[in-house]
Amino acid sequence: MTKRYEIWIEISANKNRILDKKEFRSAIQKCRDIGMTDIILSVKDTTGFAIYPSQIAPHYSLYDSAFQKDFDYVAQCFQIIREMGMKCYAAFDVFTGGNRKTCRKEMPGIKNEGFACEVYGVDENQDAVVKPSLEAGMLHTIGSIDDFGEIFLNPGNSKVRDYAKSLILEFVQKYHPNGIVLDRVRYVGLSTDFSELSRKQWEEFSGITDEKWPEDIYTIQKTQNGYRENPGKYFGSFITYRMQVIHDFIEDLGITLHKMFPEVELCDYVGSWYPLYDRVGANWASKEYQTHEFSLCNQEQLRKSAYAECVDTLLCGCYYEEITIREAQENCKPAYWYSVEGAAKLSAKVAGSKNKIVGALFLDQYRDTPEKISQAIEICMKNSAGCMLFDLSYLVDENWWKYTENVQVEPWKRSDLKESAEVCEKIFPKEYLITERKIKEYLLKQKEFDCQASFTLRKTMDGKMIGVIGVKTAENQELYPSTAWISIFGIDRDYQDCGYGTILLHRTLGALRKKGIKKVCLGQDFANFFSGIPKPDEKKCRFFQNEGFHLNAEEHYDLEGNVSENEQIENFNTDYWEQFYETEVFQGEKKQFLSFLHHEFPGRWEYEAEKALEKKKDPREILLLWKKDRSEILGYCMLSVEKNVHGQKTCGGLGPIGISKKIRGQHVGNYLLCQSLRQLDNLGVELVNIDWTILKDFYGQFGFQAVRIYRAGYLLLE
Repeated sequence: MTKRYEIWIEISANKNRILDKKEFRSAIQKCRDIGMTDIILSVKDTTGFAIYPSQIAPHYSLYDSAFQKDFDYVAQCFQIIREMGMKCYAAFDVFTGGNRKTCRKEMPGIKNEGFACEVYGVDENQDAVVKPSLEAGMLHTIGSIDDFGEIFLNPGNSKVRDYAKSLILEFVQKYHPNGIVLDRVRYVGLSTDFSELSRKQWEEFSGITDEKWPEDIYTIQKTQNGYRENPGKYFGSFITYRMQVIHDFIEDLGITLHKMFPEVELCDYVGSWYPLYDRVGANWASKEYQTHEFSLCNQEQLRKSAYAECVDTLLCGCYYEEITIREAQENCKPAYWYSVEGAAKLSAKVAGSKNKIVGALFLDQYRDTPEKISQAIEICMKNSAGCMLFDLSYLVDENWWKYTENVQVEPWKRSDLKESAEVCEKIFPKEYLITERKIKEYLLKQKEFDCQASFTLRKTMDGKMIGVIGVKTAENQELYPSTAWISIFGIDRDYQDCGYGTILLHRTLGALRKKGIKKVCLGQDFANFFSGIPKPDEKKCRFFQNEGFHLNAEEHYDLEGNVSENEQIENFNTDYWEQFYETEVFQGEKKQFLSFLHHEFPGRWEYEAEKALEKKKDPREILLLWKKDRSEILGYCMLSVEKNVHGQKTCGGLGPIGISKKIRGQHVGNYLLCQSLRQLDNLGVELVNIDWTILKDFYGQFGFQAVRIYRAGYLLLE
């Protein structure tokens, strides 16, 4: 599958880039150049304000005067992202709506009564109290990860949920993003929500009405290091209730979103530290996950609150300085998942599949060791469906771009021949016959070889080549206007599924766009290695389709057969056709031959034949079908002969082969094919290859069988 490589753009940290169109474009250009596929733009952050005109949310200019009133920053940013050929994702901080440190009357958590959560804590007298969020600043609370003064909203309030849902649907209707990314679809910590509304909902959920509120949920005990909770008799029930609230919101949003906009992906950002997620009331596990983390909860109710199946993708924050499990163990971390590798593995286990998750990294954690970023990215790529980096500001402000590339893309030079051949030997099955000589003859020595759009991929640490992409651009602009061919493309099998193919392809497509290329074909170039995707499978096809390529519905083939002592050829009776036609090798009838091709097969076949004659092709390798009286040419077949290292003519090729429209349907092609195979036999050829065909039965009558399979495809560049 195609690995996602994403960057998050938080509003406040990237304020100047969002405000400055030129600066934003420059940053996104760099993102594309390092192989990123997706941009996640925060469009409504924790303040509750949006960077686009909305009928629901207040505009960001009401929070920060540097933003123009009612200006559509989303439209401006999305236009640039799409021009770069990247996917647009919109991030919403869902259950936050304001900030206690920078209050504005328009903040949803302040403006709307009952929206803000109510907090349980102990006051200066160590008395248990419940206070509105705005008044809870001096309380000692439990399990909060709110370090920035956000006003969290109460997910249990149906008006809050309706507000969040309608805001997201309004956005999708207007901007049609590739996906929506939910953030903070949770409670702030164990301290919320303890409003009367939530109490009544919990009572209905649990069937309990005799509780001492909130002490029967938990009590707060002061310790030498701060405060901790002592679970009460209904602690597990309250935790499960909150998880069910979050599940029901995400399930409802997902059903509505996919019904109205089935093409839009629904993603949810969560922390990878699932064993601690009872603190925030979000059970992002798969329903199939056999949890053992929350022992005080009813396991059947807990399973019902699991919501991984309600979203398309989970972005899991693997926010740890330690990269590998071994490193976490050596540094005496509490568990293996206190590492990027361990966090990704745990997340995949909890979510049900590594393809369900995208590992996310918090770049600031590597401030003292930025060289570890590339290793962390690689770990995420190997253990999940991709990698998301938080946040763009660190790449730009700290100039950490080089650390986001643990590989280097370099122009494919002719001096790379031997090394590139060794890589291709690892990539392509033996039956595709990719050799050093073939790379030299079919690519590097070709006039159409485009050194500006062809690249190799090397590991940064040791310079080892691990991938190639070779491109040709059309010399004949009448036949193939503004067209390029990806002649050969692949990543060493030991390094596949790490996003490297995406990096190479994007670099090539970027170079071709600059040259004004409008159409890119997979194979099918002149003197080609492949006539499409070699040995296509679901994984390969999906990779190209995800990049916008249109693939043919049917596969086609290379066929092979032996013409030496071939009874099917020898026993084929030509007597009937020889009453009307005869075959003979080319005798210099250039004008008649090209006239026939121009009338019957204008375009590529005509062009290839003309080039072959210019290069003095052996006339014995051109077989013409004549009318018996030799008044006109009615068909032809191009042949080729290759010698082995000993100079013996052991291999050959056949094609194109074609006959005049006026005699089609009379099986004359069978006669011409037989005569062509006999000619190859006469030339000393044993094994014959017939490439790029769907006519297995036609050639099969002489014993030819499919040995290589392809799927053709193309991309139209905007």
